Amino acid sequence: MRTDSHLSVVKAQIREGHLTRHAALRFEIGRVFLVATGLGLPRTWQYAMRALTQGFVTGLEETKEQGRTGNERLLVVADRARSRLAEACDQLVERNLPDVAFAALSIDRGELHVVSAGAVRVYLQRAGKPQRLTPRDESPGGILRSRVAHCGAPLEPGDLVLAGSATAFSVRAIAQVVTVLSEDARTGPAVIASLLTEPAGQAGAGAAAAVVRVI
Repeated sequence: MRTDSHLSVVKAQIREGHLTRHAALRFEIGRVFLVATGLGLPRTWQYAMRALTQGFVTGLEETKEQGRTGNERLLVVADRARSRLAEACDQLVERNLPDVAFAALSIDRGELHVVSAGAVRVYLQRAGKPQRLTPRDESPGGILRSRVAHCGAPLEPGDLVLAGSATAFSVRAIAQVVTVLSEDARTGPAVIASLLTEPAGQAGAGAAAAVVRVI
């Protein structure tokens, strides 16, 4: 199964400067994706996301060697990411410890697998109809303080997968995407990802999005 994907990230505005609060990363030649949002004090966002990403990569390498697949693999990867973030938090003297909301996606043997915690969203759109794959009751916490949810769905040619921070799915962003797709259902992932993050960038909230089209 071939795919085309694109990532888009815009920084959050903090006073007179800009900080990276959100991240979108691609692994294994576009078969695995990670979208993350730093929680807590702005000065800890990058620190926390770096730790989570390190644990995530360690988990990917470990499970690949073990031959794990699907949601089973992502749950192990999420556990490694959580452990690495917890270790990093133990080294801090902050009273308000950071956390990270995240969604991990993998495409394996024609199926989409999703593991998530906190305020992130993943949608599968087929024939113009979106299906939400992450819980609607978004927890204010992240992987350290929220329950990790998981699900899977079969993929078909023409499917569109949209993943991102909660800020990437503002009313304005969704309206822009709906308008563009109604005019051309084959609009590329690069355009859609940019439309999702643009409003948050203009508002100073920052956002991250990963868009995958199944070919």
